[in-house]
Amino acid sequence: MDILYYVSVPLIGAAIGWFTNWVAVKLLFRPQRPVNILGYTLQGVVPKRRDELARSIGKIVENELLSVDDLVEAVKCGDTMDRIAGAVSRAIRARITDRIPVFVPVSVKRTVSDIITDQLRKDIPAVLEESLARLSVTVKETVSLKAIVEEKVNNFSLDRLEQVVLSVSARELKHIEILGGVLGFLIGLAQVGILYLSGL
Repeated sequence: MDILYYVSVPLIGAAIGWFTNWVAVKLLFRPQRPVNILGYTLQGVVPKRRDELARSIGKIVENELLSVDDLVEAVKCGDTMDRIAGAVSRAIRARITDRIPVFVPVSVKRTVSDIITDQLRKDIPAVLEESLARLSVTVKETVSLKAIVEEKVNNFSLDRLEQVVLSVSARELKHIEILGGVLGFLIGLAQVGILYLSGL
């Protein structure tokens, strides 16, 4: 057996291993539409199971990543409530000032709006908290984050869905291709070793 054989078998094995894994990765997304080949229907895994994928993502988002309660808590924490209270009191102050008749002196308008705004500023946080609690209950009854996410994923074009999946896992999929080449090379090397040791 010549040296060309010893070198070519592992290299051919590497090429076959890399190519088969490359094809397997492509078959995750392609063909997008079902294709009938010798009585066997071939379609990419992602396009074929898109509805199931969308349902699973929606369920994971709602149950494990983001719930209505999480959103309400995010609004309640930090300075968000203070900002909302400030914005509401400024809006009410502007409305009060606009609604007081023109003949009332500006200093009186300012005093009245200051008194009302100060009182509102004290009461608004409690009112907001109570409103958020009610809103949370209403949103839970009427809004499904799972359904929203599911609809968004289902509305992606198959090309866009492929881009999203690849943006998350392109490196891992490339590693699968390379690993196929490495395994193919090692299998070819083992084959040459066995043939060499057996004296063929």
